[in-house]
Amino acid sequence: MPALRRRPLPKAEEIPWAELRRRSAIVFLWLQAGWNALSAEEREEVRQLLVKSRGRPNRLSKPEARQLGRLAGRAAAAAAAARRLTR
Repeated sequence: MPALRRRPLPKAEEIPWAELRRRSAIVFLWLQAGWNALSAEEREEVRQLLVKSRGRPNRLSKPEARQLGRLAGRAAAAAAAARRLTR
């Protein structure tokens, strides 16, 4: 199997910083809309489940993983609605 070549990173002056900042701000607004769609209790529950799982859903019980999935789905739906508004 041939070795994978790594692409060289661009030089700092080659990066379109204004475009990167603009796109980052848009993504932040989408994520913020999803997070704010959850109640304070739901946000705390998400936080607790993420801490417990340490970012690995297989470390949660099935009911916990399902609950995290439901909450993520609600947040994603709100983020998608916000995304449609920014187009």
